[in-house]
Amino acid sequence: MTVPTLEIQSLTLGLKGGARLLRDVSLSVKPGEVHALVGESGAGKSMIGKAVLGVLPPSVQTLSGSINLQGNQLDALSPAARRQAVASVASLIPQDPLTALNPSRRIGPQITDRLIKRLGWKADDARRRALELLDRVRIRDPQRVMASYPHELSGGMRQRVLIAAAFAPRPKLIVADEPTTALDVTVQKQILALIRELQQQEQTAVLFVTHDMGVVAKISQRVSVLFAGKVMESSDTADIFSHPKHPYTQALIMATPRYTHPDEALRPVPAELIAQLQREIAADDRGAAHVR
Repeated sequence: MTVPTLEIQSLTLGLKGGARLLRDVSLSVKPGEVHALVGESGAGKSMIGKAVLGVLPPSVQTLSGSINLQGNQLDALSPAARRQAVASVASLIPQDPLTALNPSRRIGPQITDRLIKRLGWKADDARRRALELLDRVRIRDPQRVMASYPHELSGGMRQRVLIAAAFAPRPKLIVADEPTTALDVTVQKQILALIRELQQQEQTAVLFVTHDMGVVAKISQRVSVLFAGKVMESSDTADIFSHPKHPYTQALIMATPRYTHPDEALRPVPAELIAQLQREIAADDRGAAHVR
């Protein structure tokens, strides 16, 4: 039996003294697997990734549940030990490359610094790995790009740099937080193909955050559908698309534009379904508050 790289069990997060943000979330990601988190804005997708990486806002607290990353029960560790455990096995591909990269520093050090300062690599080894990854993400003249500043690169090239930086330390898990949102459709397709190719070559587990069911179909083996911080349905991607069980999953699939039918009218998620789910979740929250 394959041991999951990441296992989240009954994770509930809330604002200090306020509302719940994640509600009893459970999922696992196996080595070499892409697990997509999909849902509308505010569904809690990015919050799960932040919880795994240990970068939750100070106003958010864990109410219950656990996160196990590569054999480490993260909630049982001290803050310093948790940071080290995460840094040694996990990486992030953020959403916006322009804000993620430091505009005042050259690209090279932004890839190699983590390898040298946090993971103890020798400088020459880190530079060779950075050049190798830049070449593997199809960047021409990696030497020139290493010496460039972020503003000298296109949006697609900056995103390729972030992918190279994420894969450089050979992580066991990558959290990809909507890494194609700011890109046009053509570049988005290229970036998805690069992530998939590197992920397969390196056998890296990926937790892929997206609001786009089309992206889910292209890149993932498993998917969890979220609404208001709660998992509505979780299954193999093929099963989700062929036999979606939850009405919200069915509505999301129906609402996805089909590029093969450009004249087809958009079908938004029905307002009555949203209202029903909100009532159910509010009832659950009241029940949880009563138990506490």
